Order: sequence, then C-alpha cells, then structure tokens
Amino acid sequence: MKEKDEDSGVDLSLVLGYIAIKDLQTTEKKVAVLTHLGFSNTAMAKICGTSATVIRSLKYRAKKGS
Repeated sequence: MKEKDEDSGVDLSLVLGYIAIKDLQTTEKKVAVLTHLGFSNTAMAKICGTSATVIRSLKYRAKKGS
C-alpha cells in the first residue's frame, strides 16, 4: 500500500489513511478502520500519532473481546 509522490516526498497511502479516520473519535475505532483497509501497525501508528506497540495492544484487545 506504499505509494510516494516523488515530487513532494509525501506517502499518499498515509494521507488517504488519515482522511479515512479523521472524523473518528477513538483510537480503537481508527485502528479498526485502518486494519480493515490493510495498513501495517507502523503505518497506523504514524497516522494515529502513537506507537506501533499501542496499535498492537489495541488490536489484541479488540480480538480478545470478540
């Protein structure tokens, strides 16, 4: 899912991920949407402004709770 705009150095997939979750209130909901879209833990962490460890923890809790 990596696609960089060579002129600006912007990773377009991260921008699209941010747009997809910008109106969601909780990180849990953001992670659920980004997981469904196929983002890696590292990419989700960049988009959500947190660490990959937090993302892994949230994904584990969501899986354990279902």
